[in-house]
Amino acid sequence: MDALGIDGFRLLAQIVNFLILLFLLQRLLFKPILRLMDQRAERIRASVDEAERMQKLADEIREMNEKSVDDARKRAQEIMDNASRMADQFRQSQMDAARKEAELLTERARDEIRLERDQAIAEVRKLAVDLAIGAAGKVIGEHLNREDHVKIVEDFLRQAQAGDGHR
Repeated sequence: MDALGIDGFRLLAQIVNFLILLFLLQRLLFKPILRLMDQRAERIRASVDEAERMQKLADEIREMNEKSVDDARKRAQEIMDNASRMADQFRQSQMDAARKEAELLTERARDEIRLERDQAIAEVRKLAVDLAIGAAGKVIGEHLNREDHVKIVEDFLRQAQAGDGHR
């Protein structure tokens, strides 16, 4: 090795120095740097995992919000349908009440008309009886008492009505 100008002892010393330097660099520099890089990679991995978890959570929240909005829309539609149905029922009940009241008023008016007609007929009969008594008194020439005249005329009118009813 002397022909090449290499000293064996120096070469060996340089190799030992290189190995010691390599050992020291490995212990003091490479391992801490690799450890720091591993820790950083782990933090990045954890951040990515956390971001994915947060994205999934955000998607779940968005889906829940969409479902809540849909449910709220359905409930609002149900409330509107119920309100419409109740309004229709109320309108129908009011119309029924008005119809019943109109029928009641019509029936009352009919009853009043019947009563007035019956009263008018009674008055006409009374007048007819008084006129008949006066006329009969003039024809007969004698004067019957009022009760006898009323009785005779009422009997006559009853017989006349019974006779009209059988024809």
